Amino acid sequence: MIDFNLELKKFKPAVGVDVGETDLFEEDVKDITDLVEEMIKELDQDKKE
Repeated sequence: MIDFNLELKKFKPAVGVDVGETDLFEEDVKDITDLVEEMIKELDQDKKE
């Protein structure tokens, strides 16, 4: 049977992985919905002109 406490004590993060969760989510990264909304706004502006 696996002793999870022992395995957690032996755990070492992968080499070169120094990025934490806060670093990953700190930047405002656009997702697909943001991009689609921008495209729709641009199309609406083009139609109005």
